[in-house]
Order: sequence, then structure tokens, then C-alpha cells
Amino acid sequence: MADIPAPQVFSFFLFLLCPFIFALVAKKLKISPIVGYIIGGLVLGNLFAQFINLSAIQSFAYFGIILLLFTVGLEANFSRIMMAKKIIILGGLLQLTISVIFISVTSLFFGFSPLKSFLIGIALSASSTTLVAKIIQDRGEENSFIGEIAMGILIFQDIAFIPFLIIFTSITSASISSFVSLTIGIVVGVVKSTAIIGALFYLGRRIIPRTFNRIARSSRELFNLFIILFIFLVTALCLFLQVPILIGVFVAGVLVGQTVEHYHIFSEVRPLRDLLAVIFFVYIGTNIKLGFIINLIPQILLFTALIILIKAVILLFIFLFLKFHSRTAFTLSTYLFQIDESAFILMSVALANAIFSFNEYLFIISSVLLTLLLTPIMIKYKDNFYLRIKSVIKKFLPFVSNFITHRIDRDVSPIDVLQIKNHVVICGYGRIGSYIGRSLMMANIPFVAIDYNFRTVEMARKEGMNIIYGDPCDIDILDYAQAEEAAILILALPEKYTQETIIMNAKKLNPHIYIIGRVHREVDQRRLKDLGVHLIVQPEFEASLSIIKKIYLWRNLSREDIINKIRRLKLEHGLS
Repeated sequence: MADIPAPQVFSFFLFLLCPFIFALVAKKLKISPIVGYIIGGLVLGNLFAQFINLSAIQSFAYFGIILLLFTVGLEANFSRIMMAKKIIILGGLLQLTISVIFISVTSLFFGFSPLKSFLIGIALSASSTTLVAKIIQDRGEENSFIGEIAMGILIFQDIAFIPFLIIFTSITSASISSFVSLTIGIVVGVVKSTAIIGALFYLGRRIIPRTFNRIARSSRELFNLFIILFIFLVTALCLFLQVPILIGVFVAGVLVGQTVEHYHIFSEVRPLRDLLAVIFFVYIGTNIKLGFIINLIPQILLFTALIILIKAVILLFIFLFLKFHSRTAFTLSTYLFQIDESAFILMSVALANAIFSFNEYLFIISSVLLTLLLTPIMIKYKDNFYLRIKSVIKKFLPFVSNFITHRIDRDVSPIDVLQIKNHVVICGYGRIGSYIGRSLMMANIPFVAIDYNFRTVEMARKEGMNIIYGDPCDIDILDYAQAEEAAILILALPEKYTQETIIMNAKKLNPHIYIIGRVHREVDQRRLKDLGVHLIVQPEFEASLSIIKKIYLWRNLSREDIINKIRRLKLEHGLS
């Protein structure tokens, strides 16, 4: 067997080393590694282009796209969407439609033709599933109300990627000259997308699950081989039937997602996907030539700022229209304002079909990159931004502030007629808060709950709970809940900045109130103690203690021995 040429080995080594370094830096700065990969590719493409063999790497990058789209389809869980179908489907549909319109109009002012502007509107309308999902997971918010709504909207957008990609693949440079052929191409593409989605539900419940189930029973090694064989089979069928490959593998992923074995399939494909997806994002970065866009940087920055503003405002008004609290609507807009990585794929298709020039392609993907860079920063400081914007509006636009307070965030609870004293105030009525509320009600202990999820408040009121619709960070809301007369205040909200604001406001109203807080990370315990929280609970640690107690009882340890060991664990953990 002949040795691999040394230049080719060095090319691959350099191609992975540079983005690895930038990804490490991005991780240190608490930015998504994807941004580091793209910046690493940008450095490679502009400073070391002569040392890397892009033609050899392109095939790996393209297969990375195939696996990436396959796993995106694999994770597109329809049952999760149906749990909050009204909010997710209506909100997602409104967001995509309105964003396409406004972004298309904005693109016209930057010299793009109506057709190009329309395609730009489609490409930039969706939000980043990969980046936002990673941030939500890192923050431990995947089971929170905001996390579930954000992920539901993102999954809906992933499904909408099918008709989007079909539209892009249906339009070629040849079809542009003829309006009739262009219209026919788009109509045919939409019809295809409808047929694909219809076939998705039919095949997903019948043929694919049975096939995978039978092979999974025969042998694990054969099953793992069949997964890769299936992906290549779908790719080959797409080429034979002249169906866009990227659409085919996405639909294949959704079909496989209906099987019992889809978790195993995802775990097997994920390592290879992660590696090849890195190569894809690096490859995207190598295509950004700074020499071509250096003179366009002011226009790119202005275009990016307008796109961010348009998407954020659209999202804000949609969630306000759906009766979300202003804080919840603002939080969701900070999670979803960015542009999805699928824009790279869509714009690459448009470039390959000669719809866009190379400079126009660079202009758009540079804007996508900037939004991805800003997303972790915006999410990290979202609470600060919300309070500052609210403060500015209250100072300079008092009529708008009054409208938000009394019309959008207003409360219609009848509890103000109650004379409540020595009661419990529960800030946040999600999973933890609702459990506490029900137990207090069973024990006839007076309490008032506060939550800014309108639907949660409505459901709790139907169950007879004393609950206020409002932001617990607002000192007026805490005063309305008679915190100055309360004995205990419970922080059932997970957000760190929100907790700190509530603590300080509660202490102003009632310096002697007993505060119970929850944390997910050990590093946050000291901060809450310094602010005056009397009892800190870490749900994950408490769950581990419950398991440990059961193991000790199984081993017949004495009650005193169990208490001493649990006390020692609490002391080591800093919660006692």
C-alpha cells in the first residue's frame, strides 16, 4: 500500500489545527465552538490557502452536510411540537412569513434584485437550531417553558427547511430569464415538498420502522453498518430520481426518527457527524475572502444590524400577540434573532446555480456569521438588556411604559381583596413552583404565586390557586403580592440574574423575610448566600441524596449513620 503524500497529510493537519485553536478560544470566551470553526476557516482561506488542498477536503465537507441534515431530521420530534402546537405552529409560521417579507424588502435597498431579495428573505428567516440548542443545554433550560417554546419553534423551522431547499434547488440561472418557467419551477417545488411531507408520515409509520427493527434484532454490527448503508442508499436514490440530495437525507432522518431505535442511531452517527460537520463549517469559513469584502464591511454591518433588529422586533410582537409577558417575549426574541446555519447551505446552492455572484454570496454569509457571534452575548446578558430597555422606555416614553404595564403585563387577579399575612410568596410557577403550591394548598398554608407565563397563570387560577400574572423582578409586583407581610419567599425561577433582582427587591420591602433559593451550579451558591438567601437547594444534588438514602437503607445502615453521612455530604457541597 502506497504511503499518503506528506503535503496532503500536512494539509489535513493544518486544516484541523487552526479551527481547533480558535474553537478553544471561543470556548474560553463562552462562545459557540461553531464560531471558532468558521473563524478558523476564514484564517486558513486568507492566510494559508496555498498550504491546504480544498478540493480534497470538499468531499468530506459535503458528506458532513449530509450527516448534519440527517441528524437534524432525526431530532425533528413531531410529538414535541404538538404539545404546544398553537404557540409553536402559529408563532413559527408568523415568524417565518413576516421575516421573509421584511428581510426581502430590506434587501432591495442594498441593491439586490426582487428575486435575489426574496431568496435572501427565505435564507435568513430561520434561527440557528444547532447554536441555540447547545446554549439552552449548557444553561440547563431544556425543560423550562422558554427552552421548550424556543426548541419547538426551531424544530418547526427545521421542517420548513424542506420547502425552502426545494425552492432554492428549483431556481437556476436558466430559469431566471423566463418568468413562466421560474413560476412553474417554484410551484413544482412546493408540490414536491407537500408530497414529501405526506409521504413522510405514511412511510415513517409503516416501512422504515419495520425494516430497522428487523435488522436491529439480527446483529448490532450489521445494524450499525446498515445505518451508513441507508444514508448512502438514500443519496444514490436521490441522484437516480433527480431529487435534491440534501432534501432526501433530511426526510430520511425524519423517517428514521419515527423508529424505536432512533436514539441508538443518533448515538452511532453523532461522532462521525460532529467531525465532518466541523470540516463543513471550517470549509464555509475558507470561502470568505476578506480581500473581496473589505470595502463592503460598513454595508455588511448595517445590513446585519437591520436583520437582527427586524427579526427581534418581529419575534417580540408575535409573542406579545400570543399573550406572553413582555419579559418572556423579549427573552425568546434574544434566543431566536440570529440566522440559521442552513443559510450557508441555501446560499451555497444558490451560488452553485449561478443565482448569486461570489461577492453577493460572501456579503450574505458574512452577515450570518456576525449574528452567530452575537447570539451567546445577547443570551448571556438578556436580563440586563431587558431591564435597561424597560428603564429607558419608562424615562423617555412613559405612555409606552404605561401601555406595557397596564395592557400587556397587567394582572386581573382578585387576590388584592384578600388580607394575606405571614404567607409564602412563590416566584415562578413552573414544575417546582407548582409542586410547592399544591402542597401548600393541601396543608392550608396561605401563599401567593407570581409568574409571567400567561397560560400557566390561567391554568393555575382554574385550579383555585392564588397567583399573580406579572414579573417577580418588578418591585411593584412583589409589593402587590404583599411581600412586606410575607414570612417566606421562594425563588422557583432558574435564571441567576432574575433571582438576584428578586432578592434585592424583596429585602427592600421586608428585610426579615426568609428566602429559599434554587441553583443548578455550585458556583452560584456563594453569590446567593452573600445576597442573603437563607436556604439554598440544588435540585440535582437533592435528587442524588434521595438515591443515596435508598442505597443506604438497602444496605441496612442505621438511621443515625445515614443522617451523619448525608450531613457530611451537605457540608462538603456547601449547602448546609
